[in-house]
This record gives sequence, structure tokens and C-alpha cells, in this order.
Amino acid sequence: MTSQTWPRLPISEVCELAVDCVNKTAPTADVETPFKMIRTTNVKNGFVDTDDVRFVTEEVFTKWTRRSKPECGDVILTREAPLGEVGRFRSQGQVMLGQRLFHYRANPSRIHPEYLAYVLQSPEVQGRIRSKGFGATVEHARVGDCENLLIPVPELSIQETIGTTLAAYDDLIQNNQRRIKLLEGAARLIYREWFVQLRFPGFEHARIVEGIPEGWSKVTLGDLADVVMGQSPDSKFYNDVGAGLPFHQGVKDFGLRYPTTRMYCSGPGRVAEEGDILVSVRAPVGRLNYANSKMVIGRGLAAVRSKTGNQGLLFQLLKGFFFKEDIIGSGAIYAAVTRSEFLGIELLSPPPSVAEEFGSIIDPIEKQIRNLGESNERLVRARDLLLPRLMSGEIEV
Repeated sequence: MTSQTWPRLPISEVCELAVDCVNKTAPTADVETPFKMIRTTNVKNGFVDTDDVRFVTEEVFTKWTRRSKPECGDVILTREAPLGEVGRFRSQGQVMLGQRLFHYRANPSRIHPEYLAYVLQSPEVQGRIRSKGFGATVEHARVGDCENLLIPVPELSIQETIGTTLAAYDDLIQNNQRRIKLLEGAARLIYREWFVQLRFPGFEHARIVEGIPEGWSKVTLGDLADVVMGQSPDSKFYNDVGAGLPFHQGVKDFGLRYPTTRMYCSGPGRVAEEGDILVSVRAPVGRLNYANSKMVIGRGLAAVRSKTGNQGLLFQLLKGFFFKEDIIGSGAIYAAVTRSEFLGIELLSPPPSVAEEFGSIIDPIEKQIRNLGESNERLVRARDLLLPRLMSGEIEV
């Protein structure tokens, strides 16, 4: 039996649960609580991020999970902003789903849970999802279309082979992501020890003058770094076939440290070089990534490079300044930062000897993070090449 002969069934027929989560925005808490809320931005590239989340009160959580509460093995689809992202839910704990998310739970006697996640990411089904999209401003899919979405449903043994084969790649990717987070945590602890608590090597003998160690100074970002503010090229140069340089407009495809490229630009534009720090300068202001290649950047991003080569230190300084998003910026509709405001960010600068010693510790950590990121890029490419071939029957299972 080939994919062309697999029956196409409404997804609700093979799922125990196929429901829209909520039809309005849940009120969030101002402080961290045990109750997390997943948004559309948390669902990306086959994964559900349960770290960078909003929090709600127990009362809100109890009320808003009466309809559905995600369990490990469930699959989440974004109905809007953006349309068609899919994520495998692999978390435990108190998690609720926010607005514009559709929640599927496989009926194991009808469909393999892993296969369910990947069939939703297949070219055939993604095309079907996008064909249902409508809306002049923001493309979205109706609840009924998500309930009755037709998917190919082969025999369970075929489903299991396809699902477990592709899941092996994503499990490796997630393992690398966990290692990256541990390394990031280690780097952050060292930064806080040296630059927040001011317990740097030799601190016992340092004299504090006006709140900072003698020999240290407060300087602007413009003093520390060369900055390129992005500018969006004409849309006629945008493409998804790899012509020109990778193009990033904002944080849509930001990852843990490096962005995933989906769009390219074949025309002229402002360029970030490999290794530059990418900083979002339009809502949300202050999110950081590294450029993993030379790329064109749109108006939502700035590229930052240390004038002294201390890129790891500069990254940590910026991360410390942007301890929460939109801490600077203004705008009637959404926050945005001007060039002068961005260059005027004030940062704490140590003497060269301290900066170099900090770099000698941080740079090897950054190298490990980069290696893990590159490994994940290779795994993603291999998975994305394999998925359509398995789903189309080009590779028999």
C-alpha cells in the first residue's frame, strides 16, 4: 500500500480529543506561578517550548482547563499568528493552552501519536491547512476546519514506523536543546557572579567608587560595539527557494541561540555577519540570538558586534540589560527602539584584564553551544528531507 492509496479521514475520527482551546485571551499573572500558559509563539518547528511562557493564577488555570489540558504525547496546532505550526507536547506539570491553539490527542487504536504529529507537518496536510486560511490582516483557520482536517491514515504498523523514525531525530534535537540550556545557565551564573554581585577575581582588593569597582566604567552600547540597524528590503526580493542570503525580519524564527532560516532575500539590504548578536528592536524589544551565517536583517532587528572582540561578554551584558522584554522602546501600537535610543543603552564595562579573563571562561562555553546548535541544524535538515519522502511513499516502510 502506497501513500496514494492510504485512506483520507477527518482527524477528529482518529483522535480522542480534537478541540479548540479558548476563544479569548486568558488573564495572566504578574509574577511567576506554578501554572504555565502556552501561546502560539511557543509552538514552532515540531516542538512546544514550555520555558519562555506566561503564567496564570490557580483560579484561571482551573477555569480554563475544563475543556482541555495537554498531556505528554498530545499534539498542538496553531490556528493563527502564525497558521499551521505544529508541536509535540512532551512536558509534565500544570500547563494550559492559550488562545488560537488547537489540541489533538491520538486514539491509539486508530492513530500512532508520533505519526499524528508528523502527518500534520507533511506537505500534503500543511497545504490543506493553508488552503483553509482566511483573513485580510492575520491568516487563520476556522475551528471546524481543524476538526475535520483530512489526513492520510495508513495501517498502524506503517504509522508507527514513520512516527518513531522521525521522532528519533527530534529526540536528539531536544536532548541537544537541553544541553544548550544547561550551558547557558552556567554562563549566566558566572556573569551574575562577576557583574551583578561583583565577585570577580580580585574583588576583595577592589575599591568601590559610586557603586562600581574602581577601574570599571559605565559606557554606552555605541562605545562598546558596532551596530547595524536592519531595514526591510522590497518584498519582491523575498523567496523561499534559497536565492540570495538568509533573511530575518524579526524574532519569528529565533531559537535558543540561533535562528532557523525559512526566508531568503535576493536583493540589497542591511547585513549581519556570522557571529553578530541579533537584537530585536521592535516588539518584543530585547530578544537575543546569534547570526549563524551572513544574513539580511529587516527593520525588526539590529546586528551588534563588539569593538574589542569580546562578543561573549557583550551578549551577557545585553542579556542582563534586557532582563525583561520591552524594557525600552515606545510606540502607540507596539514598542520600537530608535537608533539613538539603542546606541545609548548604558552597560557596565570592566577593565581589559577582567574582560579577557571572563572571555577565557565564557568563550569555550559559547563554542560548545555553537557546536550543539550546528548539530541540531544538521538533524533538522535530515528530518525535513526524510519527512516528505516517508509521507509520500517515496521511501517504503
